[in-house]
This record gives sequence, C-alpha cells and structure tokens, in this order.
Amino acid sequence: MKAVTDVVVDPLNQAYLNYPEDRINGLGILDLLYEMQDPRSLPALIEALNWRLQVSEDHAIRAAQTIQVLDVPAADRPKVIEALARSLERITGSRPEDNKMRVAMIMALGSLEDRGATQILTEIATRQDENQNFLINRLAAQQLGELRDPEAIPALIKCLFLFAPNQPDLRMNDVAAEALILIGRPSLKPLLRVLEGKDATANAIAQHYLDAVKARRPDLATRMTVRQVTGGEASFALGALGFSEALEPLLEEASSSDIPRKLNAAIALVRIDVPDGQKDRVRSTLQRIYGELPKGFEGIAMRGQLLAAIAHTYDERMMPFIYEQVTDKRANPELRLIAAQNYALLANKTEAENLASVIEREERSEEGGYKEKLEEHKPLLAMAEECDTSVDCWISKAASPDSTKARKGAYMLGRYANGNEKAIDALVGQLGSADLGVRLSALMALDRIAKDGSPAAVAKIDELRTREEGQSVWTRFRGEALPIQARLRGRAADAG
Repeated sequence: MKAVTDVVVDPLNQAYLNYPEDRINGLGILDLLYEMQDPRSLPALIEALNWRLQVSEDHAIRAAQTIQVLDVPAADRPKVIEALARSLERITGSRPEDNKMRVAMIMALGSLEDRGATQILTEIATRQDENQNFLINRLAAQQLGELRDPEAIPALIKCLFLFAPNQPDLRMNDVAAEALILIGRPSLKPLLRVLEGKDATANAIAQHYLDAVKARRPDLATRMTVRQVTGGEASFALGALGFSEALEPLLEEASSSDIPRKLNAAIALVRIDVPDGQKDRVRSTLQRIYGELPKGFEGIAMRGQLLAAIAHTYDERMMPFIYEQVTDKRANPELRLIAAQNYALLANKTEAENLASVIEREERSEEGGYKEKLEEHKPLLAMAEECDTSVDCWISKAASPDSTKARKGAYMLGRYANGNEKAIDALVGQLGSADLGVRLSALMALDRIAKDGSPAAVAKIDELRTREEGQSVWTRFRGEALPIQARLRGRAADAG
C-alpha cells in the first residue's frame, strides 16, 4: 500500500488543487486520500475545507474526517487548525450539512491534540446561537478535554452551567466536568472558587439557568438556589479530581443546611484522597448526613445513593454502620436491602456470619419480612466463608467469568489488596467485561488500590473508548471510567 501511495499521492493532490470545483471527481479523490491516510495529502485537504455553499460541503466533511485519522506533523498543525477554524467560522446555518461539517471539523481539531485549537473550540463550546445545535457545544467541550489545556478552564467553568437556548433541560455540565477532570490539578483552585460561591461569572450563569427553569417549572425552581446549582457541579468535579486539598472546603459544604448541597459534598468526600488523620472526620460526616436526609421517597433515593458511595470507601470502620442499616427494621425496606447487598459484597468471614444470622432471623415475605430477598446474597457469604481476607483467593474470584464471583472479588480486593500488582492485573482484566456491574466494580476497586497509578488500566480504558465510542455500554461506563483514568494517569506521573 505504501508503494502505491508514494506513486499516486502527489498527483492526486495536484489534481484536486487544479479542479476543486469538480464535485464528483473531487470527492472521489478525497475518498482515496482518506484510504491512504498520508500527511502528504494535506494541501488537498486544506483546499477542500474551503467549502462552497450547496456545492462542496461534502468535500469539507471528507477532508475533516481524513484529518481525524492522520498523524499530522507538529509543524503542519497550525495551518491545519487555521484552515479548520476559518471553515467553521463560515458555518452560520442549521442545515443538516452545516451540522455534519461542524461535527467533522470539531472532531478533527480534537484529534490534532494541539493546544492551538483551544481558542476556536472554546468559542464554539460557549456560543449561544439558535442556529448552532447545542449538541455541537457539547462536542466542542468534549474535545477541549482531549487537549488538556489549562487555558480552557474559564470557558469550561462557564460550560458547567450553560444550557441550550430556551431548553434548560439540555445542558453540558457532564462533558464540561469531564474536561476539567482531564485537565487535572490546574482545575482545582477554579473549582474551589465555584464551590465557595466566589466565581461571579459562574453565579451569574447559574442564576440565568434558574430563571429559565422557573419559566418552565416554577414549582421546581422555588426549591433551587444558585449555591445549590454551583455547589453540586463543583462538588462532583472536585470529588472526581480526588485531590486532598478539597477536604476542608467539602467538609464546609457538607455542613450546609441545604440538603442537596450536603449530599453532593458527602459523595465527593468519599472519592477524594483523605489523609489517615482526617478519616474519622469524614466517617462522622457521612453518618451525620445520612441521618439528616429527609423522610419519604426522596430521602430513600438519597440514602440509597449515599450507602452505595460509603461502600466504595472499602472502609472497615464503616462496616458496623452499614450493618446497622441492615438490622434496623424501622427503616425503609428498600434501604435495608441496599445495605444488605453492600455489606454482603464487602463482608469477610466473620461479617458474613453476622449477616447470615440476620437472614436466619428474618421473617418470610408472607409474614411481612424480606427473608427471600436477603437469601439472594448467600452465594456472596459462601465466598466470604471460603476466602475470608486472603488476597490470593479474592484475586481468583475477581478474575472469574462468573459475574457474582467477579463483583465480590473486586470489592474484596478494594478492601484488602492495596498496591498489590496481581490484584491490579486481575481488575484490569475485567474492565472489558460484558457485564457493566463487573466493569464498574473492577474500576472502583482499581481507583482504591492503584495508589501509584496503573498504565495498564489507562491503556485499557483508551482501548475500550476507541472500540465502543457511540455504544450504550461506553455511554454508561465513561462517566466513571474517564475521571478514574485521569486519576490513575496522574498518580503514575507523580510516582515517576
């Protein structure tokens, strides 16, 4: 193929440059250049980006798609970025062709991995224009994350609160947070300012968002505040970043009288690196907030969310608290069952025996109890009886194709295998599992035990992203996978 490319790439380039107005043959040439994936085709590709209305939009789309798969030499990237930016600025409509061009060109800018593209991507990400589909804003913010440029942080902070014109339910907070997390430590201080209510721009955009919600749902907006909106987004991103410097600000946020604010802060506290001397403060905060959450359906959902977060601390000192929720027959049954599942996934031999006794004493459903549901956890308890605290035994379970064994093994490695390379390898091997629960269990445990990072996990997540982008399994996995990947990458860099 290379020999053929060497012969024809220059003539194809020249043919396109000589006759760019030839719509059919020109597109044929661009298709061939796409197949060749040779940087020597850049002159034709740049010319094709100079599209003509209702004539050569498909040329520009194909050129941008080709740039995405090229290894563009560093010396050529500035002129490619300039050509893409110039082409994007000319797109002012909302035709399907316009959006296809935007998507291809934005993806091309991100693929260059050159911070020279930051300015045009931030302009697109923050543009409020009814002729620009808001999904384009989201895509531009995603590509900013790929560049990892600290210069994009102010724009990405704005993106946490921006929404589609007249559609406050269509936002980009998730992709903006993801990009800030990928940028890493430079995002820390700006996010702390947002958390503390000191970012005037963020506050103003959040107020604009609340006004838009109020216009559509006055009943909902009356319960929302600017600090609730800004605090929620900042707490999530700070938790995902994981830096211990966020501890005191998050503890302060957790002391708020606002229920959503304190819950978001509590969940973030679970995810950050807490110094050993401060762990008791976090434990007591989590337990206090659990008790302060409201009654009723809303409170049940919040407590369930917090119980799941507490389980991912893998903290032996929190096991008695989880056990109390299992045995509290005054509590909502759903919460008892959630607590029982988490306890069973984390239980060693002695703890499994405690839960087995609870199950034995529980009434059957016809008597008003939940014995049958609790008995579903017996396979987990049997594994605890077998392996107890043996890391080698749990490694064998974590690597199993059986999803129940794999999940239990992952939880136990998260609890007992800190820094163990064999355990890390077993967990990396499950990141591609077809079972999303197994994937997430392995991922969370990796985050806990890979204190010096894991290049293998970082590479595996990149592989999954390439293979599964656009599929539902990746969409459901990426929200946890990308922040944890960023943390693992950062730890590996810090470890040298």
